[in-house]
Amino acid sequence: MVVVFMSRLHQKIKNGEISLGAWITISHPEIVDILSNLSFDWFVFDLEHAPLTTHDLEIMLMALKGSDITPLVRVPWNDPVYIKQVLDLGVEGVIIPWVKERP
Repeated sequence: MVVVFMSRLHQKIKNGEISLGAWITISHPEIVDILSNLSFDWFVFDLEHAPLTTHDLEIMLMALKGSDITPLVRVPWNDPVYIKQVLDLGVEGVIIPWVKERP
């Protein structure tokens, strides 16, 4: 038997329901912890336009442990190595800027 885990966000998208989230642009795990007690389905950690590092992201992801919130990240640039690093930290989705069409 195959067991497939679906996050609350994935379930809501699959069911056509509205999901609520927050865009995180400051590096304070306490705020992430406080917000994680509200009814959010997802957080986007903005590493492109906010002064956040992968170290900041790692610490803020620890504040989400035990919650049902899906962590997403917007990376600062379209770099496969950087994307792999944030995925290894435990985010469940990546927003990639500067994606261009091939000629």
